Amino acid sequence: MKLKINGFTNELEFYNDKVSILAIKDTKCFTNTIQEINDKINGIESDEIFLLDDKENELKMSNKMCMILDLFNIDYNSKKILGKLYDKISENIENSGETKLQNLFIEIRKSIVEEINELPFEFTMSDDIDIINILKLYNLKVDILSYETILERIEFFIDLNATLNIFNVIIIPNLKMYLSEEELIELYKYSLYNNVKLLLIEKNFTQKLEYEHILVIDEEFEDYIV
Repeated sequence: MKLKINGFTNELEFYNDKVSILAIKDTKCFTNTIQEINDKINGIESDEIFLLDDKENELKMSNKMCMILDLFNIDYNSKKILGKLYDKISENIENSGETKLQNLFIEIRKSIVEEINELPFEFTMSDDIDIINILKLYNLKVDILSYETILERIEFFIDLNATLNIFNVIIIPNLKMYLSEEELIELYKYSLYNNVKLLLIEKNFTQKLEYEHILVIDEEFEDYIV
């Protein structure tokens, strides 16, 4: 995959052994690029920026990417994440051959039917046991209280993505403002080990770190790969 921005020569490739960095030094261009990507992730069409596959076919950013705009309030329990989590748990239960839960669900249904039969009405009830609806009934959510630092929160988000296979690319603007070089290298290695691609969008590019693949757009709107 690669990211193409209209008006610029180079495209930003995503590699399995590198973290992609988009360094934009002009403030207005930096802001507009984040806005354009965020809009496309949210389903708003744009002709300014594109996610392409290796055959130059456009991919939907809403299906492939997510952007973390607030590192202090990462939404681990978004509708998309919980949907994937419920699907994963339901699949695991159905494939395990476990009958205990199935029997419990049947007993619960029988108790409900007995109560219904006490009423002078006719009712219908599905015979299918929907595990996902039961998970929703118990309000199952991801517990995030154990993750305090920004590095821990991002690594946990990578864990979620690696386990549930939700997004192809996680985008984080301005991450280098919050992490040291040592923490960045640790995060890079963690994401690469878990086969989760990162895209950092940075305004103040200083030096290239290990594992980084960088597309720079300078103050004169010249673009080049570092």
